[in-house]
Amino acid sequence: MNFKRQQDRFDEVKWFDSIKAGYDTCGTYAFCGACQKTETNPCARAAHRQVNGYIRVATLHRRAL
Repeated sequence: MNFKRQQDRFDEVKWFDSIKAGYDTCGTYAFCGACQKTETNPCARAAHRQVNGYIRVATLHRRAL
């Protein structure tokens, strides 16, 4: 499943969960800890990070003294 289709499914689930709960449920799911809301398809990407592990890559630069 690609990110767009998975995001559409998450949006549908969040919509109905929000109606049932009476408030916006965005941010309450297990994968929300890995969410970066500025991305396209943030829920799908966060779920992917949660399942596959989140790896942070850093670039180190040597400072001149």
